[in-house]
Amino acid sequence: MATKQQLAINGGTPVRSRPFPSWPVWDDREVQAVRKVVESGNWGGFPSPNVKASEFAQAFASYHTARYGICTSNGTTALEVALKAAGVGPGDEVIVPALTFMATAAAALYLGAVPVFADIDPDTWCIDPNEIERVLSKRTKAIVPVHLGSRMADMDRIMAIARRHGLKVVEDCAHMHGGFWHGKGAGSIGDLGCFSFQSSKLMTAGEGGIILTSDAELEERCQSYINCGRVRPTDKHIGPKEALGWNYRMTELQAAILLVQLERLKEQAPIRDENIRYLTARLQGVEGVSTLRQDDRMTTRSGYGVLVRYTPEAFRGTPRDTFVAALLAEGIPCHGGFYEPVYRSPLFGWRDAPVAVDYSETFCPVAERAAYHECVWLPHQLFLGTREDMDDIAAAVEKVARAYRG
Repeated sequence: MATKQQLAINGGTPVRSRPFPSWPVWDDREVQAVRKVVESGNWGGFPSPNVKASEFAQAFASYHTARYGICTSNGTTALEVALKAAGVGPGDEVIVPALTFMATAAAALYLGAVPVFADIDPDTWCIDPNEIERVLSKRTKAIVPVHLGSRMADMDRIMAIARRHGLKVVEDCAHMHGGFWHGKGAGSIGDLGCFSFQSSKLMTAGEGGIILTSDAELEERCQSYINCGRVRPTDKHIGPKEALGWNYRMTELQAAILLVQLERLKEQAPIRDENIRYLTARLQGVEGVSTLRQDDRMTTRSGYGVLVRYTPEAFRGTPRDTFVAALLAEGIPCHGGFYEPVYRSPLFGWRDAPVAVDYSETFCPVAERAAYHECVWLPHQLFLGTREDMDDIAAAVEKVARAYRG
């Protein structure tokens, strides 16, 4: 007969049978916002920035302590436009972390530049500043730190490195809506910052993106690039025929939803933060399982889920994926191989790039260990629940840990 302590994957009773909070979160506020745009007849991204897109860009930038926001079609195009505005072009090198989504590196390839992979900090899994310095070259033009999960890259050291070598910094903030470092909003610390509003993100309109900057010239270039190269009458730094752009505009329907989602972000942030703190404390007593180091310079965390470090050696070598399968059977939504080193990702088609690159010998050992052996990802919507929900997650982790520790 199955017992309560027998693992659910082996026929036991799961810790959790009730669903956790779902994503996205929406109600009549989003419906009414979209209705107003539909009834207005003004749906598109042109003229750019349109009414709702302009309103959202200003609100989002202000919340993140930046002067300007430039709405775009998604997070990938935001990175591409930001790098081009930063002066990145064919043959330049762009330093990116090995552990991230492929778009961080692909944005450089789209411009004919070469992504150079730096390994990650073993304590935060964000880009390691020591590795940035190791891979710097005369061809380096920009650094793209990624704020991964609920952790921010060491922006103090990264900005110091960039200023010392005359480099631009483009923050990849796809996970960091509402995060603050020394009281400054994510995306406002580097020269430019890029956010995604894809369906899994902390704010979403299904798709969408935004670029933040406090530099007027960079703002003008970004705005022109996303709007087919058009130059506004008020622009001072660029002229006709100077900017070869794309149609990367955001629609008014997306912007209307995102204005509501920004208000939700402010409501949800303290709930996520309290639940993450509580779960972190609960997991401290579980040998072989831990959350990543929280840097005190990060004055407000974003709450994009929790990255848990699983140590196979503490469980007689039991693979991470076995641990994840057991947690899933206990009713806890989680992921194992959420990201893998970009140079190994099947989505990163570097052999098809417009510039000759070869990553066949690239090896970032910390990123590879994290991706294939250690990382367990608890998605952010779980942390919109209750303390009892956190107790269920902790109980499931403890149950599976006991079983595999033997």
